[in-house]
Amino acid sequence: MSAITDLLFHSIADAHTIRLGKIAHITNGAGDVQDANTEHQEDWYPFFDRSEELKWFPTYSFDKEAIIYAGEGQSFYPRYYNGKFALHQRCYAITDFASCIIPKYCYHFMNTLNSYFVRNSVGSTVPSLRMDIFQKVEIRLPPIPKQQHICKIIDAFYTKLEVEQRGISILQELKQFLLSQMFI
Repeated sequence: MSAITDLLFHSIADAHTIRLGKIAHITNGAGDVQDANTEHQEDWYPFFDRSEELKWFPTYSFDKEAIIYAGEGQSFYPRYYNGKFALHQRCYAITDFASCIIPKYCYHFMNTLNSYFVRNSVGSTVPSLRMDIFQKVEIRLPPIPKQQHICKIIDAFYTKLEVEQRGISILQELKQFLLSQMFI
Protein backbone atom coordinates (compact mmCIF):
# COMPACT_ATOMS: atom_id res chain seq x y z
CA MET A 1 0.00 0.00 0.00
CA SER A 2 2.82 2.43 0.79
CA ALA A 3 4.24 2.01 -2.73
CA ILE A 4 0.88 3.03 -4.20
CA THR A 5 0.52 6.10 -1.99
CA ASP A 6 4.15 7.13 -2.58
CA LEU A 7 3.57 6.90 -6.33
CA LEU A 8 0.33 8.90 -6.09
CA PHE A 9 1.86 11.73 -4.08
CA HIS A 10 5.12 11.95 -6.02
CA SER A 11 3.37 12.00 -9.39
CA ILE A 12 1.47 15.21 -8.61
CA ALA A 13 2.63 17.72 -11.21
CA ASP A 14 0.67 20.79 -10.12
CA ALA A 15 1.57 20.73 -6.42
CA HIS A 16 3.66 23.07 -4.36
CA THR A 17 5.07 22.39 -0.90
CA ILE A 18 4.22 24.19 2.29
CA ARG A 19 5.19 23.63 5.90
CA LEU A 20 2.57 21.93 8.03
CA GLY A 21 2.85 24.63 10.70
CA LYS A 22 1.59 27.19 8.15
CA ILE A 23 -1.63 25.29 7.35
CA ALA A 24 -2.64 23.56 10.60
CA HIS A 25 -2.54 23.90 14.37
CA ILE A 26 -0.29 21.41 16.20
CA THR A 27 -0.59 20.79 19.94
CA ASN A 28 0.21 18.27 22.67
CA GLY A 29 -2.28 16.38 24.75
CA ALA A 30 -2.69 16.75 28.50
CA GLY A 31 -4.02 13.34 29.55
CA ASP A 32 -2.17 10.79 31.66
CA VAL A 33 -2.40 7.09 30.87
CA GLN A 34 -2.98 6.34 34.58
CA ASP A 35 -6.41 7.97 34.27
CA ALA A 36 -7.35 5.91 31.19
CA ASN A 37 -9.18 2.59 31.00
CA THR A 38 -8.66 -0.22 28.50
CA GLU A 39 -12.32 -1.22 28.60
CA HIS A 40 -14.97 0.98 27.05
CA GLN A 41 -17.09 2.79 29.60
CA GLU A 42 -20.30 4.63 28.83
CA ASP A 43 -19.80 8.39 28.43
CA TRP A 44 -16.00 7.99 28.20
CA TYR A 45 -14.03 9.15 25.18
CA PRO A 46 -11.32 7.59 23.00
CA PHE A 47 -7.90 8.22 24.51
CA PHE A 48 -4.90 8.15 22.20
CA ASP A 49 -1.45 7.38 23.54
CA ARG A 50 1.60 5.74 21.97
CA SER A 51 0.17 2.21 22.09
CA GLU A 52 -1.90 0.80 19.25
CA GLU A 53 -4.55 -0.32 21.74
CA LEU A 54 -7.36 2.18 22.09
CA LYS A 55 -8.05 3.34 25.64
CA TRP A 56 -10.88 5.36 27.15
CA PHE A 57 -10.82 8.58 29.19
CA PRO A 58 -13.50 10.23 31.38
CA THR A 59 -13.21 13.65 29.71
CA TYR A 60 -12.38 14.91 26.25
CA SER A 61 -9.92 17.63 25.29
CA PHE A 62 -10.76 17.88 21.60
CA ASP A 63 -13.90 17.80 19.49
CA LYS A 64 -12.33 18.09 16.06
CA GLU A 65 -11.07 16.39 12.97
CA ALA A 66 -7.48 15.49 13.78
CA ILE A 67 -4.35 13.68 12.74
CA ILE A 68 -2.81 12.12 15.83
CA TYR A 69 0.80 11.10 16.37
CA ALA A 70 2.47 9.35 19.27
CA GLY A 71 5.43 11.47 20.32
CA GLU A 72 7.59 8.47 21.22
CA GLY A 73 8.29 5.11 19.64
CA GLN A 74 10.22 3.21 17.01
CA SER A 75 7.98 4.26 14.12
CA PHE A 76 5.69 7.22 13.61
CA TYR A 77 2.48 6.63 11.70
CA PRO A 78 -0.56 8.89 12.05
CA ARG A 79 -4.07 8.08 13.15
CA TYR A 80 -7.08 9.90 11.78
CA TYR A 81 -10.00 10.74 14.05
CA ASN A 82 -13.02 13.01 13.84
CA GLY A 83 -15.00 13.70 17.01
CA LYS A 84 -14.47 14.00 20.76
CA PHE A 85 -11.25 12.50 22.14
CA ALA A 86 -8.55 12.81 24.77
CA LEU A 87 -4.83 12.81 24.07
CA HIS A 88 -1.81 11.68 26.08
CA GLN A 89 0.67 14.40 27.04
CA ARG A 90 3.36 12.85 24.78
CA CYS A 91 1.10 12.78 21.73
CA TYR A 92 0.38 15.42 19.14
CA ALA A 93 -2.88 16.46 17.49
CA ILE A 94 -2.85 18.27 14.17
CA THR A 95 -6.13 20.18 13.84
CA ASP A 96 -7.77 23.35 12.51
CA PHE A 97 -6.63 22.89 8.92
CA ALA A 98 -6.50 25.84 6.52
CA SER A 99 -8.97 25.87 3.64
CA CYS A 100 -6.21 24.96 1.18
CA ILE A 101 -5.94 21.38 2.50
CA ILE A 102 -8.37 18.55 3.13
CA PRO A 103 -7.56 16.94 6.51
CA LYS A 104 -7.96 13.42 5.12
CA TYR A 105 -5.52 14.26 2.30
CA CYS A 106 -3.04 15.54 4.89
CA TYR A 107 -3.46 12.28 6.83
CA HIS A 108 -2.82 10.15 3.75
CA PHE A 109 0.20 12.26 2.80
CA MET A 110 1.64 12.07 6.31
CA ASN A 111 1.31 8.29 6.19
CA THR A 112 4.23 8.41 3.73
CA LEU A 113 6.52 10.35 6.10
CA ASN A 114 7.60 7.73 8.66
CA SER A 115 11.23 7.86 7.46
CA TYR A 116 11.25 11.67 7.86
CA PHE A 117 10.04 11.38 11.46
CA VAL A 118 12.47 8.56 12.31
CA ARG A 119 15.40 10.55 10.85
CA ASN A 120 14.44 13.70 12.76
CA SER A 121 13.52 12.11 16.09
CA VAL A 122 15.68 12.81 19.14
CA GLY A 123 16.84 10.55 21.95
CA SER A 124 18.87 7.38 21.95
CA THR A 125 16.80 5.03 24.13
CA VAL A 126 13.29 5.95 22.99
CA PRO A 127 13.10 8.07 19.84
CA SER A 128 10.93 11.15 20.44
CA LEU A 129 9.35 13.77 18.25
CA ARG A 130 9.36 17.46 19.08
CA MET A 131 6.91 20.17 18.03
CA ASP A 132 9.32 21.79 15.57
CA ILE A 133 9.61 18.53 13.62
CA PHE A 134 5.89 18.77 12.86
CA GLN A 135 6.00 22.53 12.23
CA LYS A 136 8.73 22.11 9.59
CA VAL A 137 7.49 19.04 7.70
CA GLU A 138 6.87 19.83 4.02
CA ILE A 139 3.44 18.88 2.65
CA ARG A 140 2.83 18.49 -1.10
CA LEU A 141 -0.22 20.61 -1.77
CA PRO A 142 -2.12 20.20 -5.06
CA PRO A 143 -5.42 21.95 -5.78
CA ILE A 144 -8.44 20.77 -3.73
CA PRO A 145 -10.02 18.74 -6.59
CA LYS A 146 -6.78 16.76 -6.95
CA GLN A 147 -6.68 16.21 -3.15
CA GLN A 148 -10.25 14.89 -3.28
CA HIS A 149 -9.35 12.55 -6.14
CA ILE A 150 -6.30 11.19 -4.29
CA CYS A 151 -8.36 10.63 -1.12
CA LYS A 152 -11.00 8.78 -3.11
CA ILE A 153 -8.38 6.45 -4.63
CA ILE A 154 -6.60 5.73 -1.34
CA ASP A 155 -9.84 5.28 0.63
CA ALA A 156 -11.04 2.78 -2.00
CA PHE A 157 -7.80 0.80 -1.62
CA TYR A 158 -8.13 0.77 2.17
CA THR A 159 -11.75 -0.39 1.93
CA LYS A 160 -10.70 -3.23 -0.38
CA LEU A 161 -7.83 -4.10 1.95
CA GLU A 162 -10.18 -4.32 4.95
CA VAL A 163 -12.56 -6.61 3.03
CA GLU A 164 -9.69 -8.89 2.03
CA GLN A 165 -8.31 -8.98 5.59
CA ARG A 166 -11.74 -9.98 6.94
CA GLY A 167 -11.90 -12.71 4.30
CA ILE A 168 -8.48 -14.02 5.32
CA SER A 169 -9.55 -14.03 8.98
CA ILE A 170 -12.69 -16.03 8.17
CA LEU A 171 -10.67 -18.53 6.12
CA GLN A 172 -8.16 -18.94 8.96
CA GLU A 173 -10.98 -19.67 11.40
CA LEU A 174 -12.45 -22.19 8.97
CA LYS A 175 -9.06 -23.85 8.57
CA GLN A 176 -8.68 -24.19 12.34
CA PHE A 177 -12.16 -25.68 12.62
CA LEU A 178 -11.54 -28.17 9.81
CA LEU A 179 -8.18 -29.19 11.25
CA SER A 180 -9.76 -29.77 14.66
CA GLN A 181 -12.44 -31.98 13.02
CA MET A 182 -9.81 -34.16 11.36
CA PHE A 183 -8.45 -35.39 14.67
CA ILE A 184 -11.66 -36.21 16.55
